[in-house]
Amino acid sequence: MKCFHGLIIALMAVWALPSHAQSLGDTVSEPGLFSYQAPKDWKVTTSAMSKYKVCMGAPQNNFVPNINVVTEKYAKPLVEYVELNKTNLKASPIFLNLQILDQKPFEATTGVKGIRVVVKDTLGKVDMQQIFYFFEEGTDTKLVVTASCSVADGDHYASIFDASMKTFSTSNK
Repeated sequence: MKCFHGLIIALMAVWALPSHAQSLGDTVSEPGLFSYQAPKDWKVTTSAMSKYKVCMGAPQNNFVPNINVVTEKYAKPLVEYVELNKTNLKASPIFLNLQILDQKPFEATTGVKGIRVVVKDTLGKVDMQQIFYFFEEGTDTKLVVTASCSVADGDHYASIFDASMKTFSTSNK
């Protein structure tokens, strides 16, 4: 399905990209669509594989922790979009050992409400933890923020990713 395709592209875009504090750094934005603050000292850059800017931390455990955003047109409710993405992730042959560990509502301090899904999987030879933050922009556009790190660093980065996403804003908020 189309929504799964966008998610796969986002994951693949940052998988190969080459000081952590919960304080925040540079703003990542797409005018008229979204903005958020990257973790402190993370690099905000462009990638040929991503439509929007990506932010990346220092390499750790043979992986570059990162945050990226994809958008997709989908006119049905956010809850349905999340369930469809989870179903497609589970069915995908590129994710080995996929485990959906947690799902809960998420609200940014800006008032933007979404859904947070935590996943562990193996992509290629990398054991990864990803936190997907699903948001809506209007009634027909969904935004998926994927925050990725190695499984070994999952507990460390979860609070860093959450702090960054607490600043997430759409053009509606």
